[in-house]
Amino acid sequence: MALAAGVGGVWAATALPNMPALESPRTIASREAAERRAEHRAFTAPYLGQESQEIRVAQGETLANILTRAGATPGDANAALTSVSNVFNPRSIRPGQPISLYFQRRSPERVELTGFAFRSAPGASVTVNRVASGDFTARTVLMPLTFEIARVAARVDTSLYDAAQRQGATSEIIAQMADVFSYDVDFQRDIHPGDPFEFVFHRFYDDKGETVRTGELLYVSLSTNDRKREYYRFQAPGDRSPQWYDLDGNSARKALMKTPINGARISSGFGFRMHPIMGYSRMHRGVDFAAPSGTPIMAAGEGVVDRAGRFGGYGNYVRIRHASNYETAYAHMSRFARGIRPGARVRQGQIIGYVGTTGASTGPHLHYEVYRGAQQINPMGLRVQVGRNLTGADLQLFLAERARIDRLREVRQQETEAQIARATQVSEGGASRGLAE
Repeated sequence: MALAAGVGGVWAATALPNMPALESPRTIASREAAERRAEHRAFTAPYLGQESQEIRVAQGETLANILTRAGATPGDANAALTSVSNVFNPRSIRPGQPISLYFQRRSPERVELTGFAFRSAPGASVTVNRVASGDFTARTVLMPLTFEIARVAARVDTSLYDAAQRQGATSEIIAQMADVFSYDVDFQRDIHPGDPFEFVFHRFYDDKGETVRTGELLYVSLSTNDRKREYYRFQAPGDRSPQWYDLDGNSARKALMKTPINGARISSGFGFRMHPIMGYSRMHRGVDFAAPSGTPIMAAGEGVVDRAGRFGGYGNYVRIRHASNYETAYAHMSRFARGIRPGARVRQGQIIGYVGTTGASTGPHLHYEVYRGAQQINPMGLRVQVGRNLTGADLQLFLAERARIDRLREVRQQETEAQIARATQVSEGGASRGLAE
């Protein structure tokens, strides 16, 4: 506007051309609100018809069945499966596994598959999305992992393996434990329901708390027949690899392993028995371990192969010469491991062959013998120790490491007890509210 002088000195207001009229504050607020609503509709319109559902895989159900059961057309289901096959085998879907599916509603009667996702393995998911062309693209998404030093402590129920797995230990950790105790524990006869055990190990878990992988075992304990055995992992300066030691720094390694095979049961012990082929009672001068054909057999101790080949009723046979006038023999093998021949040097735990039923045998098993000089002795009665015991500065370093691991065990135990206490309080609180109602 401009002010102009009029008659008698009175000032009058006149409008300038092309100037918009002033808006009131109420009008401005109303207009801005309408603009925001329009902007919101523009951004959210594509998702207003978005629908999702979660379906669990039924027994015997395939991924294609799941997609069509959820509402996908056969064409969309086949196209989506083709893309999934690039990153995941659809046949690996497990019963009970949840799958999240997403659809776009195109009309009251028709929906269109826009994608789906599922956990393909601990720490990994597969996501499938429809792209602008109408095709589907699949990719594997790796979840961030969290590291912890985990503690598992429980009691044996049906078996040590089953009890440890239910507590969160993996097959790899249990195998490491079996190696530690294989020198002086007979897993077939020494372990009974109620025996306590404890592991401390490295664990990596995903966003759902599922174990993705485990690392090194740091501590193991097992109580059998009123005797507690506990060992700590420690690598002394100058050693090529870590070893296992008891509370006082004495080595867990014995001259010979009692059980040179994992996952087997004793089918026949040392002593007189009715021979299964001969049909009469005779001395059985070894221990038989029943196991599936192909199960690896380990050298019970470090030594030199004295014999490897066919040997009468023993079938495929290996004999190893050890220190301190000991020898071990392994019979009825299906085949020998690579490099196992007379004169070859082997280390303790090295695979030397595989379970079979060659020679005078009624089924797949390992016949295991131990000789002290010319005398055959019961492998289950071995009590000879050959590992290095720590002294001096090495012992002081070990004691410091033992104290560190014990502190970790204590902290983890306190955390577990606190979690149990909180869970109990929540449970009791819920029960109290239920009674009050």
